Amino acid sequence: MLAADFYIKGKLVAKNVKVCKSFRLKLLGLMFVSSPGNGAFLPDVSSIHMNFVRFGLRIIWLDKEYKVVGQVYAKQWRFYNGPANSAHVLELPITNKSTVRLGDRLKVTTHDRKTGSK
Repeated sequence: MLAADFYIKGKLVAKNVKVCKSFRLKLLGLMFVSSPGNGAFLPDVSSIHMNFVRFGLRIIWLDKEYKVVGQVYAKQWRFYNGPANSAHVLELPITNKSTVRLGDRLKVTTHDRKTGSK
């Protein structure tokens, strides 16, 4: 399983985030799990639903260059559309308190979730 780490200016924002590349993984996201873990990254997605998600999430929308274009704290059983220029969604646990501002550019590194190899 692929995972990603996210940084802003060298500072870690989120580590070992589940990467949801397939349609099925994007559709399921964090549904039906008891904990958000480290969160989920949904590339090429601009809107989400919170149906069957058992907890609130911190949602960060990114453009194609991974610049932050929107943020919201998402509640259960709601739909959320990102800004018109959003291209990716980063779903983080509510407990993630990293400072992320509109306009920040995230650096993304991917690795195998189990082995840690890139």
